[in-house]
Amino acid sequence: MKWRVCSQGRTYDTGHSLIVYFDPSSGTTHLINEVADWLLAELAVNPLTTEQLLSRFMSHSKEITGPEAEELVNKQIQTLQSFDLIEAF
Repeated sequence: MKWRVCSQGRTYDTGHSLIVYFDPSSGTTHLINEVADWLLAELAVNPLTTEQLLSRFMSHSKEITGPEAEELVNKQIQTLQSFDLIEAF
């Protein structure tokens, strides 16, 4: 199963580790964290599996590794899916 972005949104970095994400297709605004923003950016380029996202995140992040990284990535995928910002196919 792969993940893809449902629509290209607009972001604004608040400077306080939260990102304002505006979804033009639904007209909704969401507060997301930096990891969720990073996941959206990765998925905007190409659809990826959870394993591919985790692998890329592990090579990207120096501070969060192992089971902690896996839990964080999975949680953010669930959050983005619940906001209808990404979908599985």
